[in-house]
Amino acid sequence: MKKILVAVDGSQSAQNAAQKAAELAEDLNAEVTLIHVYTESAEIPVNQFNEVASYLSAETLENIMDQQEDTIKEKRQRILDDDAEFFEEKGISPDKVLLHGDPADTVCDYAEENDFELIIVADKGHGKVERFLLGSISDKIVRHAKTSVMVVK
Repeated sequence: MKKILVAVDGSQSAQNAAQKAAELAEDLNAEVTLIHVYTESAEIPVNQFNEVASYLSAETLENIMDQQEDTIKEKRQRILDDDAEFFEEKGISPDKVLLHGDPADTVCDYAEENDFELIIVADKGHGKVERFLLGSISDKIVRHAKTSVMVVK
């Protein structure tokens, strides 16, 4: 096993999965890629009546949206950087991938497109309500991935 994909979301459970993945990667001398998939997008500013602030020019609206998107990406990149520390402590330099989309589908697609031999995920992450309504991301990855999946508790 030479290529491991580790899904992280900033939760304590995902950090535990990253630690386990770092140990496994060290034992197997495997390449590691950390992946974080976020779902939020920049939003058009609206007023109290839920109308787009019409006094803003198109250029200003575009700048606001770009700034929001940059802020989202910076926050999400910090998650990858923080979890990379577990690997760097063991002398492993993981690749870091930040993508936007449905987390389970995106992780499965990325793993398949890039020939990963193992996906490591936490058994639970953020969002109890979301997990109740949609099923957990790890459950979806286990069901839909075309490669082996390790779920870390």
